[in-house]
Amino acid sequence: QRRYKRAFSAAYSERFTAEAAMYDIQHIEEVLADGRLVVDLYRHKTDERQFHCKIIHSGPPVPLSEIMPRLENMGLKVLAEEPYEVHPLGAASVVRIRDFSLAAEGLQDDLSAIKQKFQETFVRVWNREAENDGFNRLVITAELEWHEVVVLRAYSKYIRQIGVNVSEQLIQQTLSAHSDVARTLIQLFQTHFDPSLGSATLRGASMASETVTGRHLAAGGIRAQIEDALDRVKNPDEDRILRLYLTLIEATLRTNYYRRDENGNRKPYLSFKLDSQSIRELPLPRPMFEISVYSPSMEGIHLRAGKVARGGIRWSDRREDFRTEILGLMKAQNVKNVVIVPMGSKGGFVVKNPSSDRPTFQKEGVAAYQTLLRGMLDITDNLRGADVIPPRDVVRRDADDPYLVVAADKGTATFSDIANAISGEYGFWLGDAFASGGSAGYDHKAMGITARGGWEAVKRHFRELAVNIQREDFTCVGVGDMSGDVFGNAMLLSPHTKLIAAFNHSHIFLDPDPDPATSLAERQRMFDQRLNWNGYNADLLSKGGAVLDRSAKTVTVSDEVVRVLDLEKKTLAPAELMKAILRARADLLWLGGIGTYVKASDEDHAAARDRANDALRVDATELRVRVVGEGANLGFTQQARIEYAMGGGHINTDAIDNSAGVDTSDHEVNIKVLLYDAIERGELAGLDERNTLLASMTDEVGQLVLCDNYEQTQAISLTQALGESVLDEQARFMRALERAGRLDRALEGLPDDETIAQRHTAHIGLTRPELAILLAYSKIVLYADLLASDLPDDPLLVEDLVLYFPKPLREQYRSTIERHRLRREIIGTYVTNNIINRIRPTYVWQMSEETGKPTADVARAFTIIRESFDLRSLWSEIEAQDNVLPARVQIEMLIEVGRLLERAMHWLLISDYKSLDTARYVGEFRPAIAAISENLNDILPAALLGALKARQGELEMDGVPESVAYRIASLGVMGAALDIVRLSRTGRPVQDVAKVYFSVGARFGLDRLRNAGATIPAETPWQKAALAAVVDDLFNYQSTLASKVLTESDGAKDPVDQWLSTRPREVERIDQLMTDLKAAQTVDLAMLTVASRQLRGLVES
Repeated sequence: QRRYKRAFSAAYSERFTAEAAMYDIQHIEEVLADGRLVVDLYRHKTDERQFHCKIIHSGPPVPLSEIMPRLENMGLKVLAEEPYEVHPLGAASVVRIRDFSLAAEGLQDDLSAIKQKFQETFVRVWNREAENDGFNRLVITAELEWHEVVVLRAYSKYIRQIGVNVSEQLIQQTLSAHSDVARTLIQLFQTHFDPSLGSATLRGASMASETVTGRHLAAGGIRAQIEDALDRVKNPDEDRILRLYLTLIEATLRTNYYRRDENGNRKPYLSFKLDSQSIRELPLPRPMFEISVYSPSMEGIHLRAGKVARGGIRWSDRREDFRTEILGLMKAQNVKNVVIVPMGSKGGFVVKNPSSDRPTFQKEGVAAYQTLLRGMLDITDNLRGADVIPPRDVVRRDADDPYLVVAADKGTATFSDIANAISGEYGFWLGDAFASGGSAGYDHKAMGITARGGWEAVKRHFRELAVNIQREDFTCVGVGDMSGDVFGNAMLLSPHTKLIAAFNHSHIFLDPDPDPATSLAERQRMFDQRLNWNGYNADLLSKGGAVLDRSAKTVTVSDEVVRVLDLEKKTLAPAELMKAILRARADLLWLGGIGTYVKASDEDHAAARDRANDALRVDATELRVRVVGEGANLGFTQQARIEYAMGGGHINTDAIDNSAGVDTSDHEVNIKVLLYDAIERGELAGLDERNTLLASMTDEVGQLVLCDNYEQTQAISLTQALGESVLDEQARFMRALERAGRLDRALEGLPDDETIAQRHTAHIGLTRPELAILLAYSKIVLYADLLASDLPDDPLLVEDLVLYFPKPLREQYRSTIERHRLRREIIGTYVTNNIINRIRPTYVWQMSEETGKPTADVARAFTIIRESFDLRSLWSEIEAQDNVLPARVQIEMLIEVGRLLERAMHWLLISDYKSLDTARYVGEFRPAIAAISENLNDILPAALLGALKARQGELEMDGVPESVAYRIASLGVMGAALDIVRLSRTGRPVQDVAKVYFSVGARFGLDRLRNAGATIPAETPWQKAALAAVVDDLFNYQSTLASKVLTESDGAKDPVDQWLSTRPREVERIDQLMTDLKAAQTVDLAMLTVASRQLRGLVES
């Protein structure tokens, strides 16, 4: 009592009773004890018409401007304020009581329902644990707790991010005006996710389902209650907002709302996982899942195109529309990821009120990044051995979903160890595989892997131009500098690079006529020391060379630079000089720096979405380089790539050229997953031994990745060589994807039907940039189909799984590989890449349409044929001839192998289609095919053998090694091998059957007829189908005739002549027809059809 004897002022004593003072003293002691702010909502006994709020705090006075908005946002009107100072004896500071007289619309006389809720909400807002905004009105109008208001606020932030055109103020007003609906929405949310309510039913389950839970039934009742209330909402905007809330809550699969920290407190952030596919309001493309993370200081999103997906986390500066930014990145990532196991994902976050102080700003970014990852891991399943461990206090309305990985992106390049520390904090099963590239991961810059992958594309472009850039000097211009990973590493990859000009964010480098060896050594020094262009030794520049500051108002260049860049003047603005570099007459333009520098001539600069480089950007038609390498992202618009390619330039896309980075990360993650399993089972001692093993495999991992780059660029070249012949097939594929809602041609820069018709008229096919997009979509579609099938469980495909990993793992951990957690996904990816890279993007779809068989069976057929004909070795032998043979010859040989695949797969799916038991078929086919191939000299009739030898000779004249030339030349006849094997199932030696089969074909010139069919022009898909049917019939007749000969003339010295001698009239008619066909200058479809009909008569005789 002595402590407060003189503590209160006379004004306080006059206003309040001793009982009220004793109550306030309790609060004052709390304030003095820990400096907290205390709030007390009450009604004054002498003034029942008003209610009051006391705010009690210590220290200096708090300005009214800080208190008033907080009260007003809770729906309160401040009528008056009475401030009091309290001076407790011995207290270190004065305590201030601010007594506010308040009014609020609709407030009940009895404050008991909202007193504690109001007081805690105000304190949370004051402490910045909750935001100060109009959502706080719901504490009074809907009697919600502060954390329940956070739920509605978090959904509103998401609504704004998905592009729904409503203001946050309107959302707040709507919820406050329909507080009963707001309260019921929270009840629905809690009914779905309160762990105490028992087990959950998977989202979307029918009410009549046997597995339906009481929770699910209760949620159905609440939903009906909400829908009834919504029917009474008259304002269409308000109706739309409330229905969107209902949609989002119903689409929510998990939340961390009920999770607590180690002290039992609520998490300072809220995360929820959404079934994006079910939300019609989302802009396209819709991810499979997304996780939204909200806190007062940050907001973030993570979008996934599939259950197994990977991609970077971006520190975004686009607070108003960061989801739009991340969605675009996810879409691009999904295209890039076709070469790896996971589909595309992308995450991003914003710091809401960033500091202007750089170190503080960086700390805020790291904290926001950590919050995003914790929000994601809070609601992600874990694994222990083969067991899925659901997150504690998280109700799951979806199936098991334990795969979650992240990667670096803009602003988070050095955050991998931070991410992996959080993975360790959660005991997450992926450990430091959660974020690749950390201190125990592959260093992409040290490996130079992104540049080396892009260089595979550049080498192929030049190889197809008959230039070997590893042995011949070539000129180069570029964007970037030697301190950078992608530019720096690339400029060290050939001793013959003559870098004549480049620029980065600060300098312009000019070296008009560099000595390749001298300049390479200097670039190596700069790379090692991480120097900018101004660190280049000027004494080593060629005559007229210079390093200029691009911030200068004007620069003056030498006569040598004027000549090499075709400048019209020596003094010019830096932007003009940089544009001249982009327009330079050189062999290669290598893009290794951030920015979009080339647009199409009919695009405006806005299409590039890179305002910072508007002054430098040039049109694709202005480029004079022969080849473009896109080591960096977004260097060209897609329309610019197409325009440049249509003009004869050699270019792919950024997703093709720089995929090696994400490919390396994926190998790292999958190797770590494998080795964690080995550690758990005692097959590997621990992380130190694992890290040593990882490091020892760096070079081989790099080679596996480069092989993917090589094969993807080769796939584009193969399809490009087919040109117009597959244009209709490609058009039908694109239309099919559009009908299924899986492709937007305009969005992807793919040609519409009118443009395709124009290409037909001009007899040109798709460009490489267009084929790159088509390649990606075909892989995305096929991968999804294969994962949904049982193909990845086929024992024969274990070898594909094993081949994904480096040799030390194949040798030491084969059994561990075979039980890999991502076994199915790795097999699905390997098969998808193999079949599409080796034939063409649209072939699997075309074969499925043609045969009516599922795409998984087309892939099975591919596997059977690949193994039965030992095609891996043939592909390797062809590819070993890089820079030995003309690229044209290699492509032609690969196309011939593709034709064998097409013919044999078609036969298998139509003629011998059962369950496609891959192991059984390969076991039967492989030895028989080898026997036929090794004995063709004895098997083939003279004419066929002569044709084979002639083709072999042509190939050898082109420089093809004899063994390879023989295998390629024999492909034409080996397409019949499966038919021959089938005929030999009666027990006859396969060589004897082959002799009869080929003799029948030679007797009636069936090979010549089929070859003629391949040359007949087909203007429409129907004509193509008709020709294909006739060719199929000719194969079938040959097989049936051979079967009849073998059955009916068994034992005869010349069984074919023996059998034909019994049918002289039919044979005579056919012989006469064949004579007429030989005499004809051209063969058309009608003539082939007549010949086919005559043969059918012989078959049926």
